[in-house]
Amino acid sequence: MPIVAEAELVAAITRDRAAGKRIAFLSLAFDLLTITEVRAVQTAASAADRLVVAVIDDAGAHVVKADDRAELVDSLRGAGYVILCAPDRVDALATLVMPDVRP
Repeated sequence: MPIVAEAELVAAITRDRAAGKRIAFLSLAFDLLTITEVRAVQTAASAADRLVVAVIDDAGAHVVKADDRAELVDSLRGAGYVILCAPDRVDALATLVMPDVRP
């Protein structure tokens, strides 16, 4: 699944809920992808049918830019939907998604 925009995410989650899927939500703020993030994604994915991963785009001094970090997360087994999210929008996005699980 490619990295999604907010409207695409809402539409996909709506379809998933209509199909009876449980949704998990995880936000990640990292620079280099390590086993810690991989395990967090795998653990969160095992708790639901679909996992939404919000990759925090804080425009800070990162070695790896946000788009590339999101693409890395998208390649992980278990990540259903990946979205870039500003740090101050994480709670609003979680409210919009209304996850069944938020590890």
